[in-house]
Amino acid sequence: MPTYDFKCLECGHLFTEFVALKDKDKVSCPSCGGKVSQRFTGFLYTRKGGDGSSSSAGSGCSGGSCSGCSGCH
Repeated sequence: MPTYDFKCLECGHLFTEFVALKDKDKVSCPSCGGKVSQRFTGFLYTRKGGDGSSSSAGSGCSGGSCSGCSGCH
C-alpha cells in the first residue's frame, strides 16, 4: 500500500497516510475531519545502467540546460 502526503483544505494540517489507491479520495483530516488535497513531493529514482554506472532522476538537469547533464544524453 502506498504512502501519500496530504494537506487539509480547512485547517492546513499536513500529514502522511498509508492508503490504497482506490481509497485515496476517501481520506479526511485526522485533526478536524475536513477535506484534504494530495501533496506531490519529490522522489528519487535510481536505476543501474548496463555498464555498472547509475543515474538519478533527482539530480543533474536543474536550471533548464542539459549541456552539463549526463542523465539526458
